[in-house]
Amino acid sequence: MDSNLELIEKIKLQAMEIKNEMGLNEETLKLIRSLLNIVPIPLEHCKSGSVIQDACYSQLSSGLKSMHSLLSSKHLYTEVDLTDLLYDLQEFISNIDEMMTKQGIPVATHVPQKLPSGITEFQEKAGIFLILYDLCNALSIFQEGLAAQRQ
Repeated sequence: MDSNLELIEKIKLQAMEIKNEMGLNEETLKLIRSLLNIVPIPLEHCKSGSVIQDACYSQLSSGLKSMHSLLSSKHLYTEVDLTDLLYDLQEFISNIDEMMTKQGIPVATHVPQKLPSGITEFQEKAGIFLILYDLCNALSIFQEGLAAQRQ
């Protein structure tokens, strides 16, 4: 579990660095979120005080796979290198899925997603920004839930 916590911190740091490099205006991001249909990972079962382990891991695994597939989809305009982040994210997803399997929690099949075609450069960059923002938030919620569960 300690290696997963280190991986979470590494992923969050990489995502924040990339997000900061993009320097987008927060005010327009709500519109872009709606336009691109980017939905934050629902983690109500992972929030500290209400951790339901099976449901939490299922929500996290599914959400991270969606984020990974969106970040892996072809990007026409984004010049930032996502390779290391995607590698670490895939490793973390594999660790979560393996832990779920060992605990008898079903691992759902995931349908890959991608950003819509025909979007502008700004929309693509804003979409990636939102995905990274949501990824950082989801990992923070998961960490807080784990910390609360240990107490």
